[in-house]
Amino acid sequence: MKSNCRSQFRRGCRGSMSSSGPAGVRLVMLIVGLMLATPGAYAQARKEMTVRPWWVGLELGDGQIKLTSDQFSGTRNPSFELGFAAGHSLGNRARVGLEVNGWLLQSFNNNNPAVGESVSNVLGIVDAFPIPKTPLFLRGGAGLALYQNNRPTGFNSNGWSWMVGVGYEIPLTAHFALAPFVDFAAGSLGDVRNVITVDTGRRYSVVEFKAAVIWHFGRRM
Repeated sequence: MKSNCRSQFRRGCRGSMSSSGPAGVRLVMLIVGLMLATPGAYAQARKEMTVRPWWVGLELGDGQIKLTSDQFSGTRNPSFELGFAAGHSLGNRARVGLEVNGWLLQSFNNNNPAVGESVSNVLGIVDAFPIPKTPLFLRGGAGLALYQNNRPTGFNSNGWSWMVGVGYEIPLTAHFALAPFVDFAAGSLGDVRNVITVDTGRRYSVVEFKAAVIWHFGRRM
């Protein structure tokens, strides 16, 4: 039988973030409202943005994260997500890039090095726009997962991760767009085997709603 939350890794599964369910609901309502309020000139705006070769995005989201291992099965808990992505557009049907993001389980404190817990990713990503002249995109990515736990009996580790998602890029100006999307990310966080604890098969999964502000720049191709 799986054990209760006893180790510092497992203690993080209870979630110590201030994020909450209502915050996720408000984010979804905002996304829907923006989509409904956007003018109908999506195709032209989409065409103007994708011919610019470079893009940068700042992401904010509200997720439900779950930490598990071979010795423990956790539950999903709310967590704030912050991310940064940048890359190169491949015409108006695809783009590639690098994404760095993370979920905070316990706030870090410069005055107290014994607190703080997070899961983060460094991913190579691909966005595909499957429907011509429509700003709906599919995102996939894979890369490195990093787990940091500053508690006295916590242990840092890393492993492989992947993610899939779907979004809708709403043009705001010729250079800027708002892209709400939903995604699922999961990965391995490695094993811990020492005299203090044995925790094998550590992993995580996240379901989240988020929005990105994307800046397209560079000389038009």
